[in-house]
Amino acid sequence: MHLAPLLLIVACELLLLLIEQFTLLPGRLHFAVSISLAAVLLCFVALFKQRQETVVDGLRREIGEMQQEADKRARRYKSLLEGAGNAIFIFNVETAVLEEENRLGRELFGFTKKELSAMLVRDLLDPSEHERFRTFLYQLVRQGEADWDEVRLIRKDGSPFLGEINARVIDLGDEQVAHCLLRDITYKRRTEQEIWQRNRELSILNNMLTSMNQGTDLKTVQEATLLELMELFQAEGGTLHLSTPEAAAPTLYVSRQASPDLERVIRESVAGDPDGFREVCVVPLGDTGAGWGSLTSIPISSQEHLIGVIHLIHREPHSYAPEELRFLESAGKQMGNIIEQIRLFAELKWKSEELLRSHRLLEKSSHSLSVSESKLKQNLALVEQAHLEQVRLDRMKNQFLGMVSHEFNTPLTSIISGVDHLLQQGWSSQEEACQVLEMVRDGGLRLKALVADLLKLIRLEARRGGLETSAIHLRMLLENLLDQLQPLFEERGQAVTLRDLDHLPFFQGDCGYLERVFYELLLNAIRFSPEGGEIVVNGRVVEQQDLLERSHTLKRFNPDFLRRCGERCYLEVEVRDCGIGIPLHEQQGIFEIFYEVGDIRHHSSGTRQGKGAGLGLAIVKGMVEAHGGMVWVESSSGSSFFLVLPLEQEAIQPALF
Repeated sequence: MHLAPLLLIVACELLLLLIEQFTLLPGRLHFAVSISLAAVLLCFVALFKQRQETVVDGLRREIGEMQQEADKRARRYKSLLEGAGNAIFIFNVETAVLEEENRLGRELFGFTKKELSAMLVRDLLDPSEHERFRTFLYQLVRQGEADWDEVRLIRKDGSPFLGEINARVIDLGDEQVAHCLLRDITYKRRTEQEIWQRNRELSILNNMLTSMNQGTDLKTVQEATLLELMELFQAEGGTLHLSTPEAAAPTLYVSRQASPDLERVIRESVAGDPDGFREVCVVPLGDTGAGWGSLTSIPISSQEHLIGVIHLIHREPHSYAPEELRFLESAGKQMGNIIEQIRLFAELKWKSEELLRSHRLLEKSSHSLSVSESKLKQNLALVEQAHLEQVRLDRMKNQFLGMVSHEFNTPLTSIISGVDHLLQQGWSSQEEACQVLEMVRDGGLRLKALVADLLKLIRLEARRGGLETSAIHLRMLLENLLDQLQPLFEERGQAVTLRDLDHLPFFQGDCGYLERVFYELLLNAIRFSPEGGEIVVNGRVVEQQDLLERSHTLKRFNPDFLRRCGERCYLEVEVRDCGIGIPLHEQQGIFEIFYEVGDIRHHSSGTRQGKGAGLGLAIVKGMVEAHGGMVWVESSSGSSFFLVLPLEQEAIQPALF
């Protein structure tokens, strides 16, 4: 520092000497200029030095503040790490080397900080977890975080414990580390297991009481209790013996998975020393066990009186905790109390039945008798109603038999009369013989058709024979039928109108069934429409809401249909005639098998009048319901027969009749 002015003067002198080479200066002026230049340079140097010291001081202060902040953050991080409520470990994601841990982590494993710094994460794991660790590490790197439940870990002393790990990746720029929270859940899992077992034990005791309160059979309760005890204590077999006053030796009531030889050994041991089973005990079977390891005896007692023994049989020697032994003792006492209560209840019931024979108990039971009288009246009313229903069914059956007899009588008369004519008169010509034989054939074909209808009804009622479904369009189906019925329409001068059928979708159905359905409906419309009348067939697609709006009508004909129809779409078809209509009180009955409207003489084999019933509508109902649909009738001026068929198949078909 002291040489700086001298150096500046020397530098100025050298500069002046250089200038003198080009310009001559007087001596005094030369010296003055040297001094001035030295002073100026000295000022510049002093200013630069002062500026440099100011900048350096500022940098030192900033570095000091940053160092203090870094120290503060390091202390805060160390405090958080050491004061955390869980064990914390930090390891390198690539090498799995432990880099940092807190106090709880060291205490959890029993290692020192120095020992842990030289260890890998896998060194803390049970060898069986190494494969799962690779999967965990892969998930951690891929997703940035991962959880690992019930990982088996090993302490320094070799003792295992269960842990739960929550990890996330921290990117430090030059490396990636994993920050792991580790919780020891051994006690938690043990507590959960104990709570589960206590709940299971309470459930067994509660099930015993509940079953008896619900009137469950005693043997069923005993079997269920034995199975629950076997499941709870992982026993492979079990037996239950009870002592009864009628039997000298204990009787085997329940046995599960026990061999006859083992049952005999258990029975002999119980009969030989009953007092030896007053406490829960575990006996190794040894050579006498025929492959079984241990036998657990649970006394069934009530008021210090032994009334039976439950045995749990294990393949391997089995031990119990004190709490489990206490539970087994409680279960035995509970079972004993239940059995004793049942015996007391049976005795009380017997005595009550004896007392019921006395006049005094009859007087005290007047209210019960009045209730019984009321129930008896109700039962009599039900019997009377059933009798009326039976009478109605018998009447319908007789009407049906009469109708069948009438329907069979006409073709049989034709057949018999034709055969008699041939037998008595012979035939004078081939033409006459052919006429008679044709009459006989027509009668036979009619009988065959009637029998086929009856068999069809029987099959529909028994729900035999599946549907052979295919894609069907309503208009094409009806056009084929109209061609067949055209002679009848022309004979009666009737017209058929098909409305709004072109836009209808195809649907799945049995073509043969549906042809018969519409054949019967159209034939019914022809019969009940006057000559020259019009028959209208129209269709539309309906949804659940459309059906619900007509629920009052639909429930009269099929109460369960709306409940099971769901949200499917249906094809609704209406066949409307212009006949005399059907009375409201007979509309539901016309679809029944044994129902007929009007007298037999009004049937189709007689005159063509507005009354009469065959098997056609019953067959229609059965075939439509076999498709999962329903049929009904509405009548005012004429009758409209409606049927709905599902456009989507139903998983379960309903009952037909």
